[in-house]
Amino acid sequence: MPSEYGPYVDWPATTRYRLSGAPGELGLVQDLLNTIEEGSAAPPDLLGSLESAQEWADIVVERWRSIDDSGWTRTLPPLTEADRMSLIEFRTRLFDGLFGHPGAEERGGGEAGKARASLLTISHGRIEITPAGDGWRYFETALLLICYRAQQIGALRRLKTCKSEECDVVFYDRSANNSAVWHDVRVCGNRANVRAFRARARER
Repeated sequence: MPSEYGPYVDWPATTRYRLSGAPGELGLVQDLLNTIEEGSAAPPDLLGSLESAQEWADIVVERWRSIDDSGWTRTLPPLTEADRMSLIEFRTRLFDGLFGHPGAEERGGGEAGKARASLLTISHGRIEITPAGDGWRYFETALLLICYRAQQIGALRRLKTCKSEECDVVFYDRSANNSAVWHDVRVCGNRANVRAFRARARER
């Protein structure tokens, strides 16, 4: 992962799972995905109520602003209930799209599936891609463009979901050969090893 992609930030949803965030703005994408409730030890879904969603949004937008080198951050209006539901739907589509879960194409339709970006030509023929939309739709579009930029430098492929069938926590793989499969090898990895051991014992 190129070091120039950006600094590391403590993102609120991701740190609940004792994980460090992905570098730079990609950590914001990871944090949205990790707002889910996962496992008995985790707090509830951070988008589960308007109050908790607003608290999460206030924190991440401020932290995004602190590392923004693209000029994409802007003051966003208070979340409405419609905004909250749109973020939940967007989170589902983003998770499905990144990790190839069944039904991603079917869930990609509807008004929430029509994120747009604007193309802006500036001096010397250079093309810049910038987020579009109003309010929290702008935020969603910005996250898609952050994913696109991370893909261009090879960082997006290091954003993974835990291999455990019981866990959807999203982690950033910092291993040299991009081979990690568990968000926490001591929890999910150990659980899988115990199941495998018991299955072998039953076969014997």
